[in-house]
Amino acid sequence: MWQYNIKNKLDLFIKNHEKIKEVKGSWQMGMMQYSCILSSTIKNQNINPIRVEEGINIIKESTGMFSNFRGYSLFYVANLLSYKPEMRRSFKVILDTYEKLKKDKFFNDAYLPFLAIIIYENRDKMDIDTAIDRTKYVYDFMKKHHPFLTSSDDYCRSALIAINSKNLEDDLKYMEESYEALNSKGFYKSNDLQSLSHIMVFNENKNEESLDRVVKIKKLLESKGCKIDGYGYPLIGAISLLDCDENQLVEQIKNVSDKLKEVKGFGNWALGKNNRNMISAVIVASSYVDYFSQETNIDTISNNIFLEIIIAIDIAMMLVIMSASTASATYIN
Repeated sequence: MWQYNIKNKLDLFIKNHEKIKEVKGSWQMGMMQYSCILSSTIKNQNINPIRVEEGINIIKESTGMFSNFRGYSLFYVANLLSYKPEMRRSFKVILDTYEKLKKDKFFNDAYLPFLAIIIYENRDKMDIDTAIDRTKYVYDFMKKHHPFLTSSDDYCRSALIAINSKNLEDDLKYMEESYEALNSKGFYKSNDLQSLSHIMVFNENKNEESLDRVVKIKKLLESKGCKIDGYGYPLIGAISLLDCDENQLVEQIKNVSDKLKEVKGFGNWALGKNNRNMISAVIVASSYVDYFSQETNIDTISNNIFLEIIIAIDIAMMLVIMSASTASATYIN
């Protein structure tokens, strides 16, 4: 069954990759197109170019020329709105949430629209004002303990922790314990390790075995020539949350990466091996989530917030890649 899910998910991803090209101005999207494609694919949604363009028009009509919603997030938010029955009303709530975040002294940059989206998408779990307050508390905790590593790229994970934690103090304590423990297991102290420690908060067991599993999966990926490095560490942490055989999981990631390599636009030159491996990991992991949901119908970490976690990770990864590319181009010029 899970092999069937993976094949369907991969086929949908490739189909959505073609559909996003039909959106006017899609060539401007850069790496953010992959976040749009993945966010739709892992939720088993087909991209509708006409609806996406409607979303773009709504965003442009509702914001000023220099709004962050017209930057990296434009196509992502438009794609999100395309699935909403009342697009204008949905965007108004997102925009209102964004304004509240600015008033609460969150830094107004490219990450802030995505933070507003996550809080908006989880409003049924927690009211928006409470979510903002708790997110600020989590972020300030991170900043206090890692002042030189913590920045706005931690906003989305802060929100997920704030919204989903049942015991915030215990979870934040474990987050720091994970950071130190994983460092002792071979991960260098860095922003990437900090991001990984954020994901470990969502592990239900929160024990030594759980941390060892992260190390094991990292090594398995490397041994299969399917390495996920650096800014992809949080994704390894997310994969470790799945209750499945690690060897089988990694083998499937490699298979998907090998198949994607043969598709135009996903080769080593066009996309890069590390980025393709991360996309493959997201496709496989979300396929397992579908399988668990279908077979068990149990509200676990796998089918409750796992998709939210990997969407947040994916957004952060793509923004890092795009920022690095922009900086490189600026330096060359």
